[in-house]
Amino acid sequence: MKKFVIVMITIMILFVFLMVNYLLWDKENLLKQTESDKIEQDWLRGQNRTLQATVNEQEQAIKALEKEKNQLSTRISGLEQELKRINSLTEDYRKEIAEKGQAINNYKMFTEGLLCELTLDWFESISNRDYEAAWDLLASDHMIFGKQYNREDFYRYLEAVHSIGLVRKAGEEDDGAGQIHDNKYWTAAGFAFEMLKGYGNEYEVMTELQVEVVLKDKHAGEISDWIQGSSRLRMLFLFSHEDQKWEIKTVTKANN
Repeated sequence: MKKFVIVMITIMILFVFLMVNYLLWDKENLLKQTESDKIEQDWLRGQNRTLQATVNEQEQAIKALEKEKNQLSTRISGLEQELKRINSLTEDYRKEIAEKGQAINNYKMFTEGLLCELTLDWFESISNRDYEAAWDLLASDHMIFGKQYNREDFYRYLEAVHSIGLVRKAGEEDDGAGQIHDNKYWTAAGFAFEMLKGYGNEYEVMTELQVEVVLKDKHAGEISDWIQGSSRLRMLFLFSHEDQKWEIKTVTKANN
């Protein structure tokens, strides 16, 4: 019995010893686990802070992009409005240019008609021996085939010409149609009469025309300026501010 008690006590002591060792081992493991968990938690907190910082940066970047987007949208809207304004101005300019072009064409036709009428009057005065009327249509500094005449010499000079007239264009006939200026019919459309560009200034107009000249027989061989038959001439007209009318400044042969 005594031995049994001793054995039981020994077993109990061993059990207690084992339990104490287990508890010590478990405590050490718990401490290690706690330290490991703390490290892991610190790492997770660090990762969380990093992720939070990244999220904040992304949010700031998104806000910056949104702001830039709004600015670009505003700028695009402004550019679209400016483009509409420019297109509107361009259309207005096109209309204005077209209107001015039409006005210039009308002015050219009007001026061309006036100068053609002036030429017809000059030729008619010469053909009718009304040299006074022909003289009145000349500018004071006129040049006829490179020469300037006084009144008497001009009269004698024209005595060699029997008649002179503008040649009509092929297929054109005088049907009496035309426009009216100061109750006179005038038109340059039916005659070989053309205004040339690039000559003089706005107060000078160069024209090229085709004429039919008939010289008097006794003077036919004496005059070299006017050519018997059909020929082309150039006439420069000058607008006189003093008299407010067009005048004939020069008459020359055209370069054929």
